[in-house]
Amino acid sequence: MAFSFNVSTSGLMKMADLMVQTGLKDSGYVYLLLDDGWPACDKFNTNGGCSIPAPRDAQGRIVIDKQKFPNGLIEVTNYVHTKGLKFGIYTAPHARTCGGYTGSLQHEAIDAQAFADWGIDFVKLDAGCQDDCSIHDGCLKSSLTRMRDGLNATGRTIVYYIDDGNPTSGPKVYNPFKRAWPDDTFTRTHIATSWAEFVDSWGPDMANMWKLWLDREDNWNSLLDNVHQQVGMQWFQSSGAYNNPDFMTVGQGHMTQGQYRAEMFLYAILGAPLILSFDLTKADKFTMDLVTNPEILAVNQGPDCVQGTNVKAYTSVDVWIKPLSDNTFAVTLLNKDPNNSQRVQIELGNSGSDSEDEDFFPAGPWKQVHIRNLYTRTDLGLFSGSFQIQVPSLDAVILKISPN
Repeated sequence: MAFSFNVSTSGLMKMADLMVQTGLKDSGYVYLLLDDGWPACDKFNTNGGCSIPAPRDAQGRIVIDKQKFPNGLIEVTNYVHTKGLKFGIYTAPHARTCGGYTGSLQHEAIDAQAFADWGIDFVKLDAGCQDDCSIHDGCLKSSLTRMRDGLNATGRTIVYYIDDGNPTSGPKVYNPFKRAWPDDTFTRTHIATSWAEFVDSWGPDMANMWKLWLDREDNWNSLLDNVHQQVGMQWFQSSGAYNNPDFMTVGQGHMTQGQYRAEMFLYAILGAPLILSFDLTKADKFTMDLVTNPEILAVNQGPDCVQGTNVKAYTSVDVWIKPLSDNTFAVTLLNKDPNNSQRVQIELGNSGSDSEDEDFFPAGPWKQVHIRNLYTRTDLGLFSGSFQIQVPSLDAVILKISPN
């Protein structure tokens, strides 16, 4: 997302080099993802989007922009692969993408084979911008299904991501009778009105990951909004099938260090895909240290692939807990208070009862636990009964709780 539509062979190669040089690759960030803007366009908008997309070629394939990619995308994928990385691409289950470029509707099998032939390892389908294919009449799911089947038919291992974004996540307010509902093309095509249309009812069988809620923006409200939409969705996540609150904005520079810590800790506890979106040429030490912290990454990348649970949500404080495969637990304590630090307490569950007031019920009862701060990589000691820690305003703490 760092370059909008200004993508190119040289730019992507430079990012691949930097992923290696900065240590991102060694930390597990192995996918370099190309978003919108790679197809040819006959007429551009002033913002770099496309108002008249180029027609497909004689074989029915999307034509690649020769100005941006003189030797096609194979040159890029080959280079990325030589760096030990993998390469991803973008399209849409519509005739046109969000940027107005050629989409894949009714050409899913052709495009899937083209992607495989180009050496693509990851495909993102963006279902959130156009109104020529509806979630209500089956068109949208049919297109997404055809792309899934087309990718599988190629025989190449390709991660499949559905950016369902603002469309089928549904409105915030449950409104089955559509009170004051605007009758426009967007609501008639994209807003889920039943569980069968909601992405978590079909996402796990359709794709490897799917986005829940709106596009992320680099601000605090956007972070909390998208994370809040993940509450209750932990039942649908498993190995190879992930809820995604959209890309991270850490490193873009519009939030504080505390807010970026909160973002990283929340995405880690969710087990969400860690998709970075900042310009690597402008990366600072704080950002790189945060996104490559091995103890935090271990929480995110746990082999159980469990999504953490929001066990307490107060006006100012949230408590998230995630069980880990080594029989320990990760905890993220989030302070949403814009003005004051908060003394946050977690109940460790050592009373000997099955009280649901204990934060780790039914994991307890425990007599004693060892607690470690994963961000600072420091041991805090042994505790029983409860544990308290001060969390700064608009910041978070991430801990590892080990039964002693």
